[in-house]
Amino acid sequence: MNNNFNSFDQDDQTAMFNPADIQQNKGISYVAYVPLLFLIPLFAASNSPYAKFHANQGIIFTLFSFLLGIVFGILGFVLGFIPILGTIVGILLWAIEVIAVIGLLVIGMLNVSQGKAKRLPIIGGLATFVK
Repeated sequence: MNNNFNSFDQDDQTAMFNPADIQQNKGISYVAYVPLLFLIPLFAASNSPYAKFHANQGIIFTLFSFLLGIVFGILGFVLGFIPILGTIVGILLWAIEVIAVIGLLVIGMLNVSQGKAKRLPIIGGLATFVK
C-alpha cells in the first residue's frame, strides 16, 4: 500500500545547523518546550539558528497547548450538562489533552537531547523557521 501522507513523519533539518551551534545551545533549547519560556532561547540565544528553531517549535507547542485546553474545556463544560455520559466524555477529553501535550513536550525535549532539529509531529510544520 502506498501511503503518501504520514502525519507522524518528522522533518529532520539537523543538517542545516552547525554542530558547534547545536552543542553550545542544547541547554537553552530545552527551555523552548516549556510553555511561555520559549522566549528565553528566542532572545538569549538570538545568534543561534538551532535555538531559534526550537524556540519556534516551542511557540507552536505553547499555542497548541493553550488552544487545545480552551477547546476541550469548552466541550467538557457543555458536555457536563449531560448526566454521566457528559462526565465520562469530559474526562476522556481531558486525558487526550494531557497525553497530547506531554507527548509533544517529551518528543521536543528528546530531539534537543539528541542534538536534532526535527519538527514536532502534526503541529511542527506550522512553525516558520526564523534565521
